[in-house]
Amino acid sequence: MNEEFGTEIKPEMNDAGANTGFLPKEELKQPRLSLLSLFVAGALMMLLWWRVGGIGFRWPLSVLVVCGLYLFNAHLQERKVQLTSWILLGLTLLASLVPAFRSEASTVMLSILVTLFCLALLTADFFSGDWWKYRIREYLRAALMAIAGLFVGFPIIASQAVSSPMKNSGQKDSGKRLVLGILKGVLISIPLLLIFTFLFAYADAVFENRLDNLLEWLRADFLSQLFGRSLLTLFFTWLLAAALWLLVVNSSKPSQIEPDKPLLKPFLGMTETIITLVSLNLLFAFFLIIQFQYLFAGGANISQEGFTYAQYAERGFRELLFVAAIAGVVYYTLASFTRRESKPKKSAFSLLAGLLLLQVGVVLVSAYQRIVIYINAYGLTAYRLIPQIFIFFLAAILLALLVMEWSGKFKRLAFVLVSATLLFTFTLSLINVDTVLARHNINRALEGQDLDYSFLNHALSTDAEPYLFKLVNSGKLPSELQENLEKLLICRSASFNSQESNVNSWLDTTVSSLRVQALYDENKSLFEKWKPEVLEPDGYYLGFKINTENIFCVPLEGWPEEEIID
Repeated sequence: MNEEFGTEIKPEMNDAGANTGFLPKEELKQPRLSLLSLFVAGALMMLLWWRVGGIGFRWPLSVLVVCGLYLFNAHLQERKVQLTSWILLGLTLLASLVPAFRSEASTVMLSILVTLFCLALLTADFFSGDWWKYRIREYLRAALMAIAGLFVGFPIIASQAVSSPMKNSGQKDSGKRLVLGILKGVLISIPLLLIFTFLFAYADAVFENRLDNLLEWLRADFLSQLFGRSLLTLFFTWLLAAALWLLVVNSSKPSQIEPDKPLLKPFLGMTETIITLVSLNLLFAFFLIIQFQYLFAGGANISQEGFTYAQYAERGFRELLFVAAIAGVVYYTLASFTRRESKPKKSAFSLLAGLLLLQVGVVLVSAYQRIVIYINAYGLTAYRLIPQIFIFFLAAILLALLVMEWSGKFKRLAFVLVSATLLFTFTLSLINVDTVLARHNINRALEGQDLDYSFLNHALSTDAEPYLFKLVNSGKLPSELQENLEKLLICRSASFNSQESNVNSWLDTTVSSLRVQALYDENKSLFEKWKPEVLEPDGYYLGFKINTENIFCVPLEGWPEEEIID
């Protein structure tokens, strides 16, 4: 897009010199060590992602492996990592921790996407640290380079490692001596290890048992999976090689963040732009008149049209978010491609565009009002809470657009979008979405509204358990609600135990699930208080009947028979 550019940045050039072109050449200083680090990192990734039962701790550990690979090869290339790159690396690691602490699906998915984006940004600009200055065009160029890297990264690094000569004969002789020493050490160690292992096994029955288990695992498990593990290692090695190639090759290119000409010259005249802005302003004004007449004025006017207040508010709040987002894109496009040679033209554009964004802000208020009414009428879900939070970030982005247009700093748009996405992700993880949902809906029940126990049972993750236990153990609930929530926790414990049975290792777990397991262990007396019953009509599921509603827990065979009410 047509953005104002900053001052020219000239990074330190390496020994290979500046290379131009889409696929510049860059010689690794120690390609064999770089290739070895790729295989080590690929093997670690294979161990982390073999037999996946959940995301859990394996996600931050995987990101840590990638960051370690980058830092190790930065050392090999004798390149200094800039402070801004360290900041981005820290944000990347912080975002990667979210799946290890939270279980709510939207929060986890968004944090994974943000982490991948931050890793891609690190890959594109690890050494120069200019990622925060990137414009839209730099992101597009980096995406094209990434596609090329998937095909050429590993072959280039492997070919450099194979063809890399020793620097001198002394280094060559030293390498031969090292290889010969390793071979001699292995040959000496093998018979000694066999002798001492045999003696230890004969001397201690427990050691012999552990050794038998290890040999059995090697025969039955590891060797049978060797082919699959090898393929997975090669897959991760190939991906990491593409990332490493991009990391190194981007450092060899001169920085593209310079005051060059726009990609496209402004081609829209003020006549067509004014017609567009005036027509949009009139349409938005007509819509807002209806909002003030019906939505903002209360339910009296709406009832005359045959709607209840909640029914009127239920429709459209997501569509209004799209309206605001599209209006922002239109504003950015017109500001980028409209010719405004004289001061009156600039003033006319700023006035009309500012009026449009002002009305968009009122549209966002309308959308927020609709969400609030909808929530008050039907309760809170993640599908309603997340857009409610997103409205504030969208409003901030639109305000930033207006400020950037007035100050001529449209080149900061990409940084604004990246910052807003990071803040939105961290906000969702900090507020604990499922705890907010549980608290709001239970408070509605305390005020006399209906409580959807099926929603609490099936839609909430383990993130809500600490709040539910705190509430049940507080002793401040009405007796009926207390009994129902206790039954709900028994039902949720059955689902939790069923999910935990699929956990293959500690890598699958999260801090949330570990905390919930501790809560269930501390409150065992609760599970002796109520016993689930067989629910009709099929009699296949166990659960509870709460307020004439069947709350299904687990299949019949998944519960001890002595704890079932006939």
